[in-house]
Amino acid sequence: MSGSPLVVRSPRLIRLFASAFVLALLLLAAYGCSGFLVFSNGRLLAFITINPSSADPLNFPNNTVSFVATGSFNSLPSPITPLPNVLWTVQAPFFSGGVPNSGQATIDQNGNATCAGGFTGSIQVFATAPADFNQPVSITNQKVGAAQLICP
Repeated sequence: MSGSPLVVRSPRLIRLFASAFVLALLLLAAYGCSGFLVFSNGRLLAFITINPSSADPLNFPNNTVSFVATGSFNSLPSPITPLPNVLWTVQAPFFSGGVPNSGQATIDQNGNATCAGGFTGSIQVFATAPADFNQPVSITNQKVGAAQLICP
C-alpha cells in the first residue's frame, strides 16, 4: 500500500519513540537558554545586596569597611548571608571588561575595603557571584550587587 501513512502498533516501539522524544527535549533544554534550570533544579540567585550599602571608612576600625554580600534566591533557603563564592571588586564589576581599577580604593576577597591615601570621593564596590551555583561564575552566569565606599 504505497501512499498510506505509517501506523505503529507495537507498544514497545511506541515507548522507544516516546523515550527518544523526551531525551531529545531534555538535551535541547540542557544546551539551550534554559540550561540553568535543568542543571540547578531551578534554584538560581535572583539578586545580591551589600551591607552596608554606603560607608565612610573613617567610621570603621583601621579605616577599613567590611562589606558583606547577601544573596536572595528564587527558592529556599533564601536569603543567604554571607553569600559564598563572591568576587569583590571596586570601580567596575568583575566581568565588565571596561574600566580598570584606578587605584582609588582596594578591596580584598573577604569584602574589606580601604580608600587610597589622598583620594577623596565616592567609589562603587561590587560583589559578583554565579547565578547558578552549580556552574562557575562567568559573563553569562553572574549576578552583581553594588554599594558605595565614601572616601573623605
